Amino acid sequence: MTDPLHTFFHPRGVAVIGASSNPTKLSHGVLRNLVTHGYRGPVYPVNPRGGDMLGLQVYASIAEVPDPVDLAVIVLSADRTVAALEACGQRGIQAVVLIASGFGELGAGGREREAQLREVAHRYGVRFIGPNCVGVVDTYAPIDTTFIRTMPGQGMIGFVSHSGAVCGGTMDWASAVGVGFSRIISLGNQADVDVADALDSLATDPHTRVVAAYVEGLPDGRRFVEAARRLTLHKPLVVLKAGRTPSGTRAVTSHTGALAGADRAFQAACRRAGAIPVEDLEQLVDAAIALAYRQPLTGPRIAILTNAGGPSAVGADALDRQGLRLVDLSEETQARLREVCPPGAMVGNPVDMLGGPQPDHFADGLEVLLAAPEVDGVMVVFVPQAIMPPHDVAVAVGQARTKRHRNGDVRATRLGLRSVGEHEKPVVCCISGGGGIRAAARALHAHAVPHYLTPARAALGLGALWRYGHVRAHPVPDPEPVTGVDRERASAILHPHTPTLPHSHTPTPPHSHTPTLLLDPQAGAEVVAAYRLCVPPSGLASSAGEAATLAGRIGYPVVLKRVAPGVVHKADRLHPGDVGGVALDLADADAVREAFAQVVQAGQRAFVQRMAPKGLEVIVGAQRDPQFGPLVMFGLGGATVEVLRDVAFRLAPLSATEAREMVAETAAGRLLAGVRGQPPGDLDAVVEALLRVGQLMADLPEVTEVDMNPLIVGTAGKGAWAVDVRIVYRSSNNSYHN
Repeated sequence: MTDPLHTFFHPRGVAVIGASSNPTKLSHGVLRNLVTHGYRGPVYPVNPRGGDMLGLQVYASIAEVPDPVDLAVIVLSADRTVAALEACGQRGIQAVVLIASGFGELGAGGREREAQLREVAHRYGVRFIGPNCVGVVDTYAPIDTTFIRTMPGQGMIGFVSHSGAVCGGTMDWASAVGVGFSRIISLGNQADVDVADALDSLATDPHTRVVAAYVEGLPDGRRFVEAARRLTLHKPLVVLKAGRTPSGTRAVTSHTGALAGADRAFQAACRRAGAIPVEDLEQLVDAAIALAYRQPLTGPRIAILTNAGGPSAVGADALDRQGLRLVDLSEETQARLREVCPPGAMVGNPVDMLGGPQPDHFADGLEVLLAAPEVDGVMVVFVPQAIMPPHDVAVAVGQARTKRHRNGDVRATRLGLRSVGEHEKPVVCCISGGGGIRAAARALHAHAVPHYLTPARAALGLGALWRYGHVRAHPVPDPEPVTGVDRERASAILHPHTPTLPHSHTPTPPHSHTPTLLLDPQAGAEVVAAYRLCVPPSGLASSAGEAATLAGRIGYPVVLKRVAPGVVHKADRLHPGDVGGVALDLADADAVREAFAQVVQAGQRAFVQRMAPKGLEVIVGAQRDPQFGPLVMFGLGGATVEVLRDVAFRLAPLSATEAREMVAETAAGRLLAGVRGQPPGDLDAVVEALLRVGQLMADLPEVTEVDMNPLIVGTAGKGAWAVDVRIVYRSSNNSYHN
């Protein structure tokens, strides 16, 4: 794969359009950074006033700029940016960075201006980053087209962000604590170059070992997932996405619709992509540092080396929350620790050297733990004291980690350790406090040891290494095609079908005004049957007599359910004192007629269905997310599903591996495995149902929701039956395609 953004980082020449000699102007900052941060090609300030700036000749227009020039940075007001972009296209410049704000973030007028940018770019074959961004940085090229004063040092973290402020703050922090970056890409409004382009670029960059992404809008979530999957085959990806919580209530009438949401969809997208999601900016940088410096953990067994029992206990709890655990140290390891730790040290785990350890104690103890075969990784926790500067401990830990002591071979021999090169086991270090902490952090990062201010943050770093190790060892397989489906039959049921139940409660997806419609239960059953899901024989009846005749034809016992606008779930009641919308186990015609009279009101119909065999009730559903497309859901069925919220989601279509993982994540999966002497349920039938619902959502973009609650699962080998199917869709004339 070639780098789609190569010219942005390796231009033969750069023009700064709107350059200013005023040091308070952003355009002057861009020019200054290009000149002073190491870019080796020619820089061309462009300003109608001419003259010179920072010792460079100023050109009156981009047309006058001589070759070579491959990249332009436009720092003009929004109303002048479109014309400037067109001038770049006419000049033959193929890569442009647009700094100005005043576009899509302002609303409809700004979006129209962005459309003009895209039209100009398409006409001239120009790629542009922005608008409303701060530019790009490559510390190895080097090039800095931002106006941010501080450029970070060289490192292995590639950073992509929709927010320029997040870029600026991260760059300033990184410079203060000695964390390096390879590339930084500020996307702004991503009117052209988007997150997927940035991920593909960082995937090809030889200096980028890990990618951290701060993401806001994803107009094409599936494109993001595909680019992320390409990246995570070789490099870890840590993602923080804003806007994952609901900004308001949504009136939904299916269980799946109530449980699906922006965060559920984002988590499912990360699973498919192999990305590591985090909750805040702190976690984003904490995980990225660990992944940049260290190889993934090969196991969950962690040792803590410390001078402080309380913070170490906090760290131990945090490790457990990350899926890691404190290891039981062997007698041999404990004996070696007694030789190198201060007298009285507690050499269990945590290894607590109490109040007075010297830097060499930390170095020697760390080497012993790294050599212990039962240890997969080490967390060092140091609380500064008056007698020991944090910087000295940081240097000792860093040198022990890389084994670069002058007397390293002597120490290794004395400790009975192999004298080898750099340890492969991860080490993270927590040194908390105030004064001197930044110097300690820089010393640790200089030795490629991640520094954290709290034990919980150090544990998160190790957790990121553990999670990426799992991603690398168990990549998500590609979705598997489902055979034996009758897509044409399902589509024919949807398109000419005149629904009896308007579904006005379901929200309309963004930018769509087409109302959603709810298939009647018989049509819903026929659609899923076209996808080879098992449904009991059934039909609709408008009178008690029709219901009894239908029941006799399909076979007793039967269930009778009310079909009426406003009744979505079978237990729904229309009025206070209502008996509910369902009658079960009707054994003969008289029982059916009586149930019809009690359950069905004037002008309503009944759905009559043969009773399915007994089994575990689960829910299988699907929802179409506006960013990531269709999601499939699995969990325990029944009316309490929205209360328990013990469900799993994946992007559709999905593989059998993903379907089995979904089941295993839930209480329903544990029940299917068999508990308290109960026989196991038919897991294969559940997996098949999940695959087929996922294929249905992929094949029929007009379907917005599917709810099968319950899907009744028999014992192993006995199958599963969809007895209550709700399908919400959009009319064929204006279907909502994601």
